[in-house]
Amino acid sequence: MLLPGPARAAGSDGERLQALIQDIKSQLDRAERDRLIDPWFLRDLRQTLSAYEWPWRTRLLSDDFSSRGPQPDPPWRVTAGEVMIDWRFGLRSVVEHPAPAPAPAQPAANEGSAKKSTGGRAASQIFGRILQQALQEPERQSEPQAAARPPAAPAKPAFAAAMAPVVISNAFAVRLEMTARPLAGPGPRRFEFGPYQGADGKAGYRLAYNPGATPTLELLALSARGASALIEAFDGPLALDDGAPHVIQWTRDRAGRMEVSVDETRVISVADQRFRDPFAGFALINGGGDYALRSLTIDGVE
Repeated sequence: MLLPGPARAAGSDGERLQALIQDIKSQLDRAERDRLIDPWFLRDLRQTLSAYEWPWRTRLLSDDFSSRGPQPDPPWRVTAGEVMIDWRFGLRSVVEHPAPAPAPAQPAANEGSAKKSTGGRAASQIFGRILQQALQEPERQSEPQAAARPPAAPAKPAFAAAMAPVVISNAFAVRLEMTARPLAGPGPRRFEFGPYQGADGKAGYRLAYNPGATPTLELLALSARGASALIEAFDGPLALDDGAPHVIQWTRDRAGRMEVSVDETRVISVADQRFRDPFAGFALINGGGDYALRSLTIDGVE
């Protein structure tokens, strides 16, 4: 269920704090103008105030995903796979990758290199088989054979995605409460989210969580052509797939400074100015795993 209304109720502690900050800033401006204060001390005061200021005061999107139906309420649109409302956990998506077929036996001469291979070999085998099937020439099989063959079962999508086409200011604050659960099956695990530009959602920022992998968190910039660039990463331990709720907050100010915190601990702080225009929406992408959002809020600037 979408939660309309301003980011903070009138008279709330947050509004009173922001009003106090504005009053102090006005007094500092007057002191600077009339040269009533030491410039270095003035700089220190402004830096202290900036740590408490919350410039993202316009509520752009708020959802607690309590819809009674199986699909999320508008403006959300499921664009791939299954993203459903689960009355226990919120907006939930489960993507399981099939187990790779056993690799053919290697000749004795290659035994040593086979032992050194890692999980990357299994992944390359999966993509190799998909590529082979895609490149098979239709003329290799006669029409009677194609007609006699029963229709193949539709393949399960390799990912699930949902998009909310809402205008998001270039400076934003995203706060989501997420739960993740481990899956017994093989395959990669990945959950991405972030604001996008353009109707197709290709360009924009993405914050990616990689359970059990390194780096644990990646902050990415995606171009309109689909290329991604790593802006910053967090390599420390971050076990969010324990079934417990965790809060991720991601802010970006007008100067492009972005900060990401997990359960009130800052893990990423970096500046990037690739995108200067407003964003057209917000995307959620499940690349493998079991993830659920209990709540999501996006605040912006005027």
